[in-house]
Amino acid sequence: MSVSPLTLLHEWTARTDEAPLREFLLVGRVVDLSALERELVPAAQDLGAAVTVLGTADEEALVRRPDRVYALVDRPVPDLALLLGDEHVVAAFGSGPPSGGERVWTVLRGGPDGVPWALAELGAWMSACASDLDLPAALAERLAALADRLEDLLLTRPLETPVRVVHNLEAPLVDQLPEGPVDELTLHAPLRGYDAPALAALTGRLSPSRVRLGVPGSWADQDREDAVRSLAEAGVVADAYLVAEGFPAHGGLVEWCAGDRRSALTCGSGLAALTRTAVSGAALELGLVVPADPSPEPTPRVGATADDPRLSEVTAELEEAGWSLESDAGLHRVRGAFTNPVPVAARVAELLEEDTGPVLVHAEGPKGWALIVWRRPTLLLASAPRGSAWRLYRVDPPATPSSRLGGGEGVSRVGLLRTSAPLHRVPHRDVLAFLESLGTDHITLLERVGHLTTPL
Repeated sequence: MSVSPLTLLHEWTARTDEAPLREFLLVGRVVDLSALERELVPAAQDLGAAVTVLGTADEEALVRRPDRVYALVDRPVPDLALLLGDEHVVAAFGSGPPSGGERVWTVLRGGPDGVPWALAELGAWMSACASDLDLPAALAERLAALADRLEDLLLTRPLETPVRVVHNLEAPLVDQLPEGPVDELTLHAPLRGYDAPALAALTGRLSPSRVRLGVPGSWADQDREDAVRSLAEAGVVADAYLVAEGFPAHGGLVEWCAGDRRSALTCGSGLAALTRTAVSGAALELGLVVPADPSPEPTPRVGATADDPRLSEVTAELEEAGWSLESDAGLHRVRGAFTNPVPVAARVAELLEEDTGPVLVHAEGPKGWALIVWRRPTLLLASAPRGSAWRLYRVDPPATPSSRLGGGEGVSRVGLLRTSAPLHRVPHRDVLAFLESLGTDHITLLERVGHLTTPL
């Protein structure tokens, strides 16, 4: 899923059980200390958490205060965000280089109903880092304490899952993969050329009958050919196929299938860690081996695109009313002096409706905003400050978004399936299920429209 450490902290804030957060650990290849102090640390401390940060820098540095420890070391480290409470844990394993606030992470969660036993290996990794690596003493103490707290949680409610945490402290990652043969091995186009020894070790371990190379669907033909050629120069012949844009944004995802069972390994931004160990001086790596679905293929763009004549017509119509329309990666933003943004968003969603996917419209005026997610026959409305709630509607023909929400100053109850309030709380499971079917969630939506951290 696409998240950020800040998103995870806001998600914890939105918990209905108000469970306290005790510890927040951030490990990352690139740590922006100014952003850390401006956003992440206040968010974590507002929840009562102590903050521990391990990052990479050209010059080593250490900051130790009663409520936080920052350590910068001169070796590459993996990307990890760990949130620990009295009964809950969230561990997010990153993959690929940071690019803005959001990218692909794999998130494991545990609570009173059980804590994934896979996290025991994460605790072992933190303990081993503290004892076996040359880290600042203050950081080693914090990692050891976090490992102890995580172990306490695990021992109370261990939950067996098919997920495994792997690392390269003493053994290369390739040794922790199953032995082949497998029917198919899927690689993904990297940011740069492939590591030939790592590929040889990987194909030798899995013995695939076929190798595929996933290439972003937006790439030009020449770029795809260059990626296939780069792979061949490293000793592997593969068939290229198109995957959804941004999945993944790096070459560190490896997938394989044997029969009807498909698995995946995420291991940072490349494959070098497959054959190198941290105790020998290589970069620290954390990875996850998880059951997997096939890589998503490209889908038609959500909503109208820039060259769609409908978008030009809607833009012209709104300009006549003194309003503006901008489209950004499938989200249509309307700005204007309208009093009630709900009917405006409904009208634009109706005009830009697509048969192939949802339409997202965010309308904001001087007194409030509204967000509509529309995929026939389901419509999700969020608005604030009027009606600060998620509202899920069913809109069957001949009704339309405009006919349902276009009249009056209030919020229609016709066709209303569920109301979930207030917005800053976790929505009802029906709302969550609808968003999940679209590949998103409520936190991501609020963050995209810029209302995640503002009063609702």
